[in-house]
Amino acid sequence: MATAIAKSPHGFGTKFFYGIGAVAFGVKDNGFGALLLLFYNQALGLDARLAGLAIAIALVVDAFLDPLIGYASDHLHTRWGRRHPFMYAAAVPAALSYLLLFSPPAGLSQTGLFAYLLVSAICVRAFIALYEIPNSALVAELTQGYDQRTSYLSWRYFFGWMGGLTMSVAAFGVFLSVGAGKISGTQIPANYHAYGVAAAIIMFSAIMASSLGTHRAIPWLNRPAVREGHDARSNPFRDIRRALSSRSAVVILLAGMLYSLAMGLAGGIAPYIYSYFWALTPQQISLLLSASFLSAFAALGCAPWLSRRLDKRRASIGITFAIVMTTPIALALRLLGLFPSASSHELIPLLFTTGAISTTLLIVQGILFTSMLADVIEESEVRTGQREEGVFFAANIFVQKCVSGLGVFSSSIMLALAGFPAHANPGTVPAAVITHLSEYYIGTFVLLNFASMSCVVAFRITRARHAENLAILALRRGEKVMPALASQATAAVSYSESALNSSS
Repeated sequence: MATAIAKSPHGFGTKFFYGIGAVAFGVKDNGFGALLLLFYNQALGLDARLAGLAIAIALVVDAFLDPLIGYASDHLHTRWGRRHPFMYAAAVPAALSYLLLFSPPAGLSQTGLFAYLLVSAICVRAFIALYEIPNSALVAELTQGYDQRTSYLSWRYFFGWMGGLTMSVAAFGVFLSVGAGKISGTQIPANYHAYGVAAAIIMFSAIMASSLGTHRAIPWLNRPAVREGHDARSNPFRDIRRALSSRSAVVILLAGMLYSLAMGLAGGIAPYIYSYFWALTPQQISLLLSASFLSAFAALGCAPWLSRRLDKRRASIGITFAIVMTTPIALALRLLGLFPSASSHELIPLLFTTGAISTTLLIVQGILFTSMLADVIEESEVRTGQREEGVFFAANIFVQKCVSGLGVFSSSIMLALAGFPAHANPGTVPAAVITHLSEYYIGTFVLLNFASMSCVVAFRITRARHAENLAILALRRGEKVMPALASQATAAVSYSESALNSSS
């Protein structure tokens, strides 16, 4: 396999088409995080608690579907490999279900809206998973390099953020900017339908571009061994549990989940903070969101640089401290009376700057988490004898969906606790309600990030450990390894073989 991987294309084209596939997930995730609660709560009048509950239930369904999709992707045998049949099959239903999510029938009751949101959210998540899990898992097959994986994933996060940000800027700057008299554009359902049409077209285009663009790499991708005898009757739930039982997998997935919860909380609360705390217009919100385009470019170079200069774990810990110090800083200082008010001319430039820095750090953190998870795959293969990229990335996709699932659910709970009203025009919400909402958000965001960092501290796969795992696998296949690692690998093979036998 190492020989095949060495011959595989590692040029810009491969990274570009692998990365551009994340546009679909970025559009979906940003829509769920920034618009879905706003749409159903403010435009349609659905109780925030019901909206959050529907999104949370859809996430629970995901918890069962995603690992099964990943497992099926790992064990599929076709002339198009393991991943691409799923990717092609998901293109139309993923785009269509997202359009329907933002196009509910008129006149539905609270119960009807809840049911429609629940079914639509489940469909969107399921079809996106059918594409995103196999597509994202490709990185572990395209390269095994410690730093190369970070480079590939930097492109993926770059396109994911660019796609999501483009639609967010367009949503607030174009689609939701058209009001009707005193009614804000964010409260007009037809505006969201127009957004849904544009988003669906972009999602379909991105899925097909990535699927076709990476199709030529199929000959270099791993092919699952045909199971015989007892292995042919393998239990998928047992295999998934075995793959995800390692300490490294558990701690990095838990760290990513806590980080994603913080991200989802920030995304869900942001429209309310912009509109009601800072009293910004949709056009001003669009301008602030555009700062994240600079962040995406900055993270594209920053994440690989940190991977080369530092161990990924140490870099992640440092990034956590920086995130806590920058993301809620403007809001916290304003509550203390140390930041310009909503009427100040300095407000927009300062929010633009702090937002760009914060978003850069958040993107880099996501890249590092995913790159560390990719390094778990070889360690799992040493332990179990199986390569299960789909299972691991299914777990990672589920973690990322917490951004738009549990994060939005947390946002809805905070809105309810603060007593935030539905159909509220900016300037009409009591100051005490907005203050309480801001305080709940800041405290929860900080706690979630520090909890995530405590998990990262327990992650043990370093650059040297990863190289040793590659050497062990090479020795098992009878391939040549670097002399410096040969003795370490030989000493470790006996231990790994015993672990493999015991797990069997």
